[in-house]
Amino acid sequence: MSDKVKAKPNRAVAKRRRANAGKRPASTPASRAVKACTLSFAAGVALCAALLALFALLLANTPLPLALVRPLACLAASAGAACSGYVLAHQSGSRMLLCGLACGAFYAACQLAAVLLRNGGMADPGSDVMLPIALVLGGVLGGSAAALRAAR
Repeated sequence: MSDKVKAKPNRAVAKRRRANAGKRPASTPASRAVKACTLSFAAGVALCAALLALFALLLANTPLPLALVRPLACLAASAGAACSGYVLAHQSGSRMLLCGLACGAFYAACQLAAVLLRNGGMADPGSDVMLPIALVLGGVLGGSAAALRAAR
């Protein structure tokens, strides 16, 4: 008799492996959060860019005064933050107002960081604060719109 004993293959485990071979693993909460943040960022930036292009076309082809450039740019950025807040809140499904606030605060922090890097400080605090406030309010508007829609 031989000292070596052959082990029988576990057919149930092999069958399970073959059945799950083509399937993707279940997504983790972290991967869903990254996907939601990426999608909301892309949607907000796309809307902002589209509105900026539309407003540029409008200002170039109509007799509107060029003093409207800054308010229209602020409107486009705020609409992008609102879209981003709405998409993130809709994707998360809970704490929707906080999602909108987080989106607006993120864009406001990015804008303030850009101003500080460009100028080395806040040159005129009155004019440099209008856009971050509009971004935060836009994000909150998007989060609240998602919350109101979910309540129906």
